[in-house]
Amino acid sequence: MRAGPVLWLTLSGALLVAGIFVVTTMAVGDFRERTLANRERELENTVLLLTRHFDQQFEDSDVVAADLIGMMNLPEITSPDMFRERMSGPEVNRMLRSKMSAVTYLGDIAIYDAEGDLISWSRLEPLPKINVSSRGYYQTFKTNPQSEPVLLESVRSFIIGKWTTVVARRLSGPNGEFLGIMVRRIDPDSYQRYFASVALAEGAAISLFDREGKMLARYPHVEELIGKSFKDAPLMRKVLAEGGQHTLRVKSPIDGEERLGSAASLTHFPLVIVATNTMSAALADWRDQTGFMITAATLAASVIAFILYLIIRQIRRQNLEAQQRLEAERQRLDMALNNMSQGLILYDATGHVVTCNRRYADMFGLSHDVIKPGCHINEAMRHRKERGTFDGNVEEFCAGVMKIVAEGKVSTRIHELSNGRAFQVINTPLAQGGWIATIEEITERRNLEQERDRNHTFLREIIDHIPSQITVKDARTRQYLLINGVAEQQFGQSREAVVGRTAFDIFPQASARIVTADDDKALQSVDGLFKHEHPWQTQALGLRYITSRRIGIRDQAGEARYLIHVVEDVTERRRANEKIAHMAHYDALTDLPNRSLFREQIERELEKVAQGGQFALLYIDVDEFKGINDSLGHHVGDELLKAVAGRIRSCLKPGDLIARLGGDEFAVIQTGIESSADTIAFVTRIHEAIRRPYHCLGHQLSTDASIGIALAPQDGTDLDQLIKNADLAMYGAKAEGRRTYRFFVPAMDASAKARLAMEQDLRQAMIDGGFELHYQPLVNLRSNEVAGCEALLRWRHPERGMVSPAEFIPVAEDTGLITELGDWVLRTACMEAASWPANIRIAVNVSPVQLKCDTLALKIAGALAASGLDPRRLELEITEAVLIRDDEAALSILHQLRAIGVRIALDDFGTGYSSLSYLKRFPFDKIKIDRCFVADIAEEGGAPVIVQAVVNIAAASHMTTVAEGVETEAQREMLRNLGCTEMQGYLFSAPKAAADVRKLFGGGAAQVAAVA
Repeated sequence: MRAGPVLWLTLSGALLVAGIFVVTTMAVGDFRERTLANRERELENTVLLLTRHFDQQFEDSDVVAADLIGMMNLPEITSPDMFRERMSGPEVNRMLRSKMSAVTYLGDIAIYDAEGDLISWSRLEPLPKINVSSRGYYQTFKTNPQSEPVLLESVRSFIIGKWTTVVARRLSGPNGEFLGIMVRRIDPDSYQRYFASVALAEGAAISLFDREGKMLARYPHVEELIGKSFKDAPLMRKVLAEGGQHTLRVKSPIDGEERLGSAASLTHFPLVIVATNTMSAALADWRDQTGFMITAATLAASVIAFILYLIIRQIRRQNLEAQQRLEAERQRLDMALNNMSQGLILYDATGHVVTCNRRYADMFGLSHDVIKPGCHINEAMRHRKERGTFDGNVEEFCAGVMKIVAEGKVSTRIHELSNGRAFQVINTPLAQGGWIATIEEITERRNLEQERDRNHTFLREIIDHIPSQITVKDARTRQYLLINGVAEQQFGQSREAVVGRTAFDIFPQASARIVTADDDKALQSVDGLFKHEHPWQTQALGLRYITSRRIGIRDQAGEARYLIHVVEDVTERRRANEKIAHMAHYDALTDLPNRSLFREQIERELEKVAQGGQFALLYIDVDEFKGINDSLGHHVGDELLKAVAGRIRSCLKPGDLIARLGGDEFAVIQTGIESSADTIAFVTRIHEAIRRPYHCLGHQLSTDASIGIALAPQDGTDLDQLIKNADLAMYGAKAEGRRTYRFFVPAMDASAKARLAMEQDLRQAMIDGGFELHYQPLVNLRSNEVAGCEALLRWRHPERGMVSPAEFIPVAEDTGLITELGDWVLRTACMEAASWPANIRIAVNVSPVQLKCDTLALKIAGALAASGLDPRRLELEITEAVLIRDDEAALSILHQLRAIGVRIALDDFGTGYSSLSYLKRFPFDKIKIDRCFVADIAEEGGAPVIVQAVVNIAAASHMTTVAEGVETEAQREMLRNLGCTEMQGYLFSAPKAAADVRKLFGGGAAQVAAVA
């Protein structure tokens, strides 16, 4: 244990105690001087107070004396006798007493005549017989006219028998003659009483002396001292010699004690005030304080000594405990070093090992006999090279390490072994020389870091490919920490240029303030901040519409650390929505309002009707558009529709409205009409505009329109009713030959209701089985035998009887019932034909609507399979309209049917837009010549040439021909001569029910002739 601290503490304590006593001694001495000085100041103040007090009293007495002299009228007194006579009366006594009542502190006032006899005084008592001719002041006044007018003298009083001070004033006549003396006595008792009132403390004394040093009064009173002279006392001698006020520390001439004294002479009177105090009394408080200070110093020294004792004892105990702890710490340090996950080795300045832990040796498989204190770094590294854990140059490596350490730099190196292990070595220089080397195996950490880097790269790729803008900021500094690729595009800057900067560094001030304010709101809210769609001016892409969400990421303490901002650019979606909204209300082809928007416009106009207005609703259908569209293609039809829309729009006035309802139908609202004449003029302009030729994609076209008109409010104030009436009027115009207009009339409504009733009856007939098939034979003109039958649909209505196909087939096609009805016809006809002779075919008409169905071939195949009918016996009849409407799709279906063996016949050839290209593109099996070419074929002016041309075309293409509507023998002969293959008509047989038609399947010509 080292004794240094204990010794120093002991010496310091001794010095501290000695210092306490030295300082206490100095403080006692200083305090004594200050106490005496304070007492001297008290005495000086007391003397100064008394001198001022008595000066004031004597000045007051002079005033009283002057007043009395003035009242004596001395200038009127010419002789001592006259003076004695006037001053000896009772009036003078009363005058003296009245003056004395105002100055009670003065003694008696007496008046003496020129002989020194008392002639009057201020008392009530009778005058005593007193003569003062023996007094010094009398003799001075008597003998010396030039003496001072006022003299002060200490005498033993004739009246009271004690020493007193008298103030004598010479009374002179007008010529200077001595008339008498006015004497006022200063009462010693009054002085003593006043001295007692201002006495300082025990041991203090206050005395009054005259200029001769004679004591006139004293407190405390000592009778034998009164009248005694002290002019040789040091203090009195100094005051009498120098005047003014003086203070001395002297031995008292009265009692021999050491005293403090202060003396001062009065200003106007030859008197001296002396105040003294004994030294022992003056130092009484000092002695008390000194005792306290010495006691406190002794106590402090004792406490300090005791504390030092405790400290020294504690230091000794702590030193012992510290040694124990140090030993324990050393053991723990050794244990900690040897159990570290890192290798640690301490070198001195020369490169020798001071200490190292076991981990270092175990880490590289080194021997503890080699790697130990005293081993040089070169030796350690050579040992590592021997064990295969170092493959560099030992000398160069060690020299490099020691050079860096000598420069005071911390060096970090990575050592990689051939087996893939990696170590991080950190050499840290020490201030006193040498260095510490820590070695950590980082193989696993490097693998984790590499995996982390791969994951980071992967996540970066994910974030960069997210179509939303993503940024991450520091919540405190608001600096950008991360941005993705979309954000780079929005900012118009690379992420390297953005990261580390704030919004104020990137955006304009106004935009940056908005960003910062939104960031503040997000951080103040637990749920962050979501902003719905709003405009935002981007740096690179201009004005965009975005939605944004800000989310604060907080630490465990709840403090915001990061701010994630996800921005979705909804500009394109907004445009798409606007486009969708536009498309929902406007026609895509003509950009006119569609049916939905037009209904809204009609509703607004109907509201005006309620206020007294009227308007016309026009439904316009482009005539013969279907033929143009089917023959020239949809692209030409679309151009025609746009041109028609432009023509109609040009006819409108402000306030009028136009819409495309679909297909080739348009609607117009004519506002502000007065009568139907306005509408007729308007319709005329529309017809004129539509009828002008068009040039569409290289085609010159012409068309017309059928227009239906409904007037509001005449034809209805209900939206749907008005639309229906205009539609009915349009169909009325079409029914009357097209190219015209019709106003709505109630009869049109009845016709529409009749059509609706037929539709309902058709649907019910489908359910009830109200349809039946009749069959009309087809006869071979050469053999006169029945070659087949055409299945013809008949509807037996329960109320109307037989309904013509011309009435219900169009309704069935318009409503789509024709598909279901056609399927029934196919199945029924195939089932019936399956029971006929094998040489008899069945012909079934197929509607254009059915040919639009992609599954038609499957349905026919199903019907054939269900009936067992040979496909070659089934013949499907189609019209030219099928090919005109959608020739490619129709031809595809026809080829599918030909593939399964079904025969195809072209019906009503020559009545529509007959195109020889169809005969070339599809090899029909049969062509049916329409009855309009057969009716007058045998008459003069007929058209056998047309029939001959059709027969020749069919024969050239290996097709058979059938003539429809043969009713006379002449027609049959003409057709046979022209080369026609078959005939069909009433000449042979009308359509018959299945049971009746079977009877016709016999031997040929005789039967035909019989029927004919």
